[in-house]
Amino acid sequence: MNLANFSVNRPVTILMMMIALLLVGGIAAPLLPVDLYPSMDIPTASVSVSWSGASPTQVENQVTKRIESSMATLPNVQSVTSNSRTGSSNVTVTFNYGTDIQEATLTMRDRMDRVRRQLPTDADAPVVSKVDPNSQPIMNLAVYGKGVDLITLRDIADNTVSPAVQRVDGVASVGVSGGRTRQIQVLLDPNKLLQYGIAFSAVTTALGNDNQSTDAGLIYKGDQLVPLRIDSEFKSSAEIEKVQVSIGRGQTVDLGELGKIVDTYQDVTFESRKDGEPSVGISILKQSDGNTVAVADGVRKAMKDIQAQLPEGVKIGTINDTSLYIKNSINTVIEHTLLGGIFSIIILMLFLNSIRATLIIGVVIPIAVISTFSMMYFSHQTINTITLGGLALGLGSLVDFAVVVLESIFRKKEEGFGPLEAAKQGAAEVGTAVLASALAQLAVFAPTVFINGLVKNFFAPMALTVSFSHIAALFAAITLVPMLASKLLKEHHDETLPEGRSYNPAVWFGRGVQRFTRGYAALLRWSLNHRWVIIVVTVGLLGGSVFLSKFVGNELMPKTDEGSLNVNISLAQGTKFEITNALVTEIENKIKAIPDVETMFTTVGGFGGGAFQSAATNSGNMTVTLKPLAERKMKTEQVVEQIRNMTQGYAGASINVNSRSSIRLPGLSSGGGADVVVNLNGPDLAVLSKLAEMVADGMRGMEGVRNVQNTFDRNIPAFDLTIDRDAAAHYGISTREIMTSLRSAYQGSVATNYKAGDTQISVMVRYPTEFTNNLENLNQIVLMTSSGGQVPLSAVAKVAPGSSPSQIRHENQQRLTTVQASAAPGYAVGDLSAQVQALLKDIPPPDGYSITMGGAQNDMNSSFKSLYMMMIISVLLVYMVMASQFESLYGPFIIMFSLPPTLIGAILGLYLTNRTINMNSVMGMIMLVGIVVNNAIVLIDYTNQLRGRGLNLREALLQAGQIRLRPILMTTATTVLAMLPLVIGFGEGAEAQASMATVVAFGLAISTMVTLVLVPVVYTLFDGMLDIIRSKFKKNTPPSSLNDADGTIIS
Repeated sequence: MNLANFSVNRPVTILMMMIALLLVGGIAAPLLPVDLYPSMDIPTASVSVSWSGASPTQVENQVTKRIESSMATLPNVQSVTSNSRTGSSNVTVTFNYGTDIQEATLTMRDRMDRVRRQLPTDADAPVVSKVDPNSQPIMNLAVYGKGVDLITLRDIADNTVSPAVQRVDGVASVGVSGGRTRQIQVLLDPNKLLQYGIAFSAVTTALGNDNQSTDAGLIYKGDQLVPLRIDSEFKSSAEIEKVQVSIGRGQTVDLGELGKIVDTYQDVTFESRKDGEPSVGISILKQSDGNTVAVADGVRKAMKDIQAQLPEGVKIGTINDTSLYIKNSINTVIEHTLLGGIFSIIILMLFLNSIRATLIIGVVIPIAVISTFSMMYFSHQTINTITLGGLALGLGSLVDFAVVVLESIFRKKEEGFGPLEAAKQGAAEVGTAVLASALAQLAVFAPTVFINGLVKNFFAPMALTVSFSHIAALFAAITLVPMLASKLLKEHHDETLPEGRSYNPAVWFGRGVQRFTRGYAALLRWSLNHRWVIIVVTVGLLGGSVFLSKFVGNELMPKTDEGSLNVNISLAQGTKFEITNALVTEIENKIKAIPDVETMFTTVGGFGGGAFQSAATNSGNMTVTLKPLAERKMKTEQVVEQIRNMTQGYAGASINVNSRSSIRLPGLSSGGGADVVVNLNGPDLAVLSKLAEMVADGMRGMEGVRNVQNTFDRNIPAFDLTIDRDAAAHYGISTREIMTSLRSAYQGSVATNYKAGDTQISVMVRYPTEFTNNLENLNQIVLMTSSGGQVPLSAVAKVAPGSSPSQIRHENQQRLTTVQASAAPGYAVGDLSAQVQALLKDIPPPDGYSITMGGAQNDMNSSFKSLYMMMIISVLLVYMVMASQFESLYGPFIIMFSLPPTLIGAILGLYLTNRTINMNSVMGMIMLVGIVVNNAIVLIDYTNQLRGRGLNLREALLQAGQIRLRPILMTTATTVLAMLPLVIGFGEGAEAQASMATVVAFGLAISTMVTLVLVPVVYTLFDGMLDIIRSKFKKNTPPSSLNDADGTIIS
């Protein structure tokens, strides 16, 4: 069935179909989740084990290595990395893309059930979990108030704010960090324990046994059975002093006799501040399928209700809110799309000089776009900058089909056909070319089924969105456009421009197009007479673009200005909290003085949990949020550079400043925000330390390098306890009992929880600080023998000073350290990587050691490899689609010569706009493969039609060039102008699409100019060659062996 004829004959049916598409799309659009980027499907899982009190070396040898060796033999494993810290082991397993992570996680759990028997008996059970890069806080809040104590703030955060936020639809979890938490501390007197012969564990057992509440059974009350309850829970902290502790022989002693019971708060090793004011941090995670913007809106609404419930002087404020950047970025793309659509309509109006004709084409845009939303909904896509950016980039292409169809209908009307017949015949004449163009543009996205990894995560959603919009636009072009043309176009439309003076811009523009057409006809005649000059010039331009590409930087993803940055501060391992806090406060005051800073949240120390947890008492972190882009003078990278300059010169402190990014990927985040990461692997930590320092020193001397960081963790002072196993066996004391006693003495032990109202307060049993801070007392810690006697620790163990690394990292079961660096503003990551790779050639590692590039550089190399392979496959598929559509090998081969000139425009555009070759710009090059062939298809298809009417090749090319120049210019102009706002790149988040738009706009513009001359020249050259082959072939071959006169195979 001919769709054009059907649409002209059944206008009401077509109208109802279009309304249905708009209706379904309009319903689906608000239901689509909104996020900044497509959800990441990263096949990564981790195994975590806690082993309280164990050193990093013990954790490495007795936990991490055993888990690693088991995980490394799993199928489809790409890499195994680990981190062994004091008291914990974390092993991360990254699988090959395409692996079912759910099934892989189940397999890991099965393996860990077997490995569990090989781990230390006092280590906690391994926890296997999937690593989700999307599970990052979408909002961070702070509860603060001038003059309000931290105990009150923490209580409000735990019992008022957190429950209210948790009830917001779409919130998965809420983390609370900082403040001070009330705690009952039982400070035991070691001399009293010795006097009464009581073990430390006997006190914790007594507290747990005494603080009980349970059901004892049922008892009759008249004819009714009622429960009998025993309530022996503590009603006040004073009751804790009366707990009876057994001292043997049926005797007990009051707990108050063994030490002091203090109602206080947990030790302060962590502090958080908002804009310098003490505060409590709250981190909010959304559900995996939640709408980031909707969840954040719900939280902000809840914050207003929460504020009304808070005591006077207490406030709740936002530290950072990713939804604001998402909304601004989405709005930027929408604004650019609308502006591009307006530009397209204006250029169509100038070309067509007809409001009705412009309206016909203009209605295709909303139909295609809104229909796309319905298909996105049913394919479980999200609205994000990638999918919307693809829609914006394809906006110009959406009207291409309609332009070609309408221009053909115009041509038929000029030939004397009536509106109905002109609509039918005009649409039918270009139907094959339009379908071929559409299939070519869709074919470039087909290779997404063959790729995996980061490229697929980003490119597949955009490919689907653009494909959906093109399918909708094609359907509208071959149905709606003929129908509307038959109804709206005048019976006789005279395209002849009026003579004399005119005030109509369309007339001026039309006269310009006519002059351009005459000039093009003269240029085409000259080119056909000087074909090799055109070939040489084209090859020269291609060579020039290759040379120019050396001056265009490359990076994995374009850097975006999200208005947020991190400042990480580290002092020597073991530095006291007070010293760290003083330095962080000094830097905090300097940053607050920067005019473009809106708010900042500071954390200091090694406790806190949630999103704000710091590594240790020697570290601090600042999350700095800048004013909105329109309200500040500096870009984020400029503020980063300013803070780096003002924080230089602090001896003994490592200060790293990096802009924050919303892209969360294991491969990128391993570099801690660094642009370049060098991995050093080997068995000996001392050798790795020397190699890392050599690499770091070399990188510090490079131009354009910032934030060089040697992540090797030097050994920190420690005391090593060596157990005399013979003596321990003599007294009947196990190693585990010794370890438990020491941990309890120095870390304390939570014996039970005391309930005060709705608040659970922990009861901590410990020795006084003045006892544990004195090294001499370590040897005097009392251990209970198997016979009930007591011996000091010195009887079964010796203590000697030593050292220990703070953490030990592995990569594929080898010890690992890294050197990281960031590119200075104005320098591309690829340039920095090239310098580092040259440096590494001069640092040969010893046998058994390796030095390799890691982090974002590996992601970039693998992504570019996938993209370039995808580009090659796309070119082949486009050719195959055209060959099948035209049933010819020769014509599509000629059309493919329109592709090389795109490289000229793409490289020139990136160079002129100072943008980089990145994943987005390479995606733009792939899109160009399907777009640029459209012009050549229109030109060659009409040339072949004219040849079929009896014209020779030269005359057919000259006539086709002049007749098809107008639709070619129209489609190119609409596509390029539709992308102009994206190319200019103003507004938040515009950087993400700017490089892709630049490649498409410049590539299409330059390719069109070159194609209009190059393709006819190449056509005549190859046709001449084929004539020679035919003549020689006819002399030696009977005519029956040749194709028919039309030359199906060779013409």
